[in-house]
Amino acid sequence: MSPARAPRARAVLTASVPGRICLAGESLDWMTGGCSVTAAVPLRTRVTAWRADGSDALALISGPPLYRTRLVPAARAAASVYDHDVLDHMQAAARVTLPAAAELAGIVVTASTDLPVGAGVSSSAALTLAVVAALSALRAEEDAPGTSEVCALARQAETAELGTGAGWMDFLACASGGVNQIWAGDRPHADPITTSLGLPVVLIDTRQRRATATVLASKRERYQAREPAMLTYVAQTTALVDALTLVLRSPQPDYREAGKLLTEAHALLRDQVACSTPLIEECAGRVLAAGAYGAKLSGSGHGGCLFALVPDDAVAAVLASVTGLPVHAVALPRSDPAGLTCTPPAAARHGAA
Repeated sequence: MSPARAPRARAVLTASVPGRICLAGESLDWMTGGCSVTAAVPLRTRVTAWRADGSDALALISGPPLYRTRLVPAARAAASVYDHDVLDHMQAAARVTLPAAAELAGIVVTASTDLPVGAGVSSSAALTLAVVAALSALRAEEDAPGTSEVCALARQAETAELGTGAGWMDFLACASGGVNQIWAGDRPHADPITTSLGLPVVLIDTRQRRATATVLASKRERYQAREPAMLTYVAQTTALVDALTLVLRSPQPDYREAGKLLTEAHALLRDQVACSTPLIEECAGRVLAAGAYGAKLSGSGHGGCLFALVPDDAVAAVLASVTGLPVHAVALPRSDPAGLTCTPPAAARHGAA
């Protein structure tokens, strides 16, 4: 076996990945291998990686909003020893991309994000994807790995290294950008629907946090026990995914109908999966009354974010409708057509100090 190749000190690489909202089909990826409809949001996670000569440790630095640092001996990182805090995702992504201690020694990874963390918009998937992409490009002798390989490694970081139980949807949705039907069967892939939603999205963070791995484990137990409510959710949500895909593929999508389907998808999550909260329901009711076409929680629920599909002339009213609630609402100008990108910063390209 040839010795592990350490990354060259030639470059500084930056990767950027958007978050995502799930329009319909949460959890079908790991429940049935079924598909979901997702849209990337123009809130991004950025990771920069380089190699510091003379170090025998892996340095992890998280800027806003976490502001945490970790210096890990390379041998410890290579042995998959974790501290069980918010920087584990960065370390796990580095571990699966650069498996040997010699490769990890001297690596410096910095990250920051616009996304609310742990809120159902795939902040962890965006982070692991960005770390994998940046380190893969740093390591590559020629071309960096493609999107499918980056997704596979990022998912390995979450499932094999951290045991989060994450399915394929988050990784493929964030890496692909745009609006997609995400397939999670024998050949996981993203099937593009359109480059962007044609209306603004209002994203509302309830600021209620939950442990995603714990929530997923509970859902898995209920589904594996063949709980009737979970089976109802799977059957009816599968039909909603097909209906929503058909609407969005139209040359002139009927966004009122799309919004109606979003709200139906939310009702299934609330009534069958029981993962909504009183605050989410209050927000959903208010934004619908203010003119949103549809509203739905995103992700595992039990807190986190919901979003609304809103016509241009109702954005101000929808934002005003949740004023006074303990939430943070932002209007996003449609969805993000760009997925994973990885480029050297301008300073590195031009040789600036």
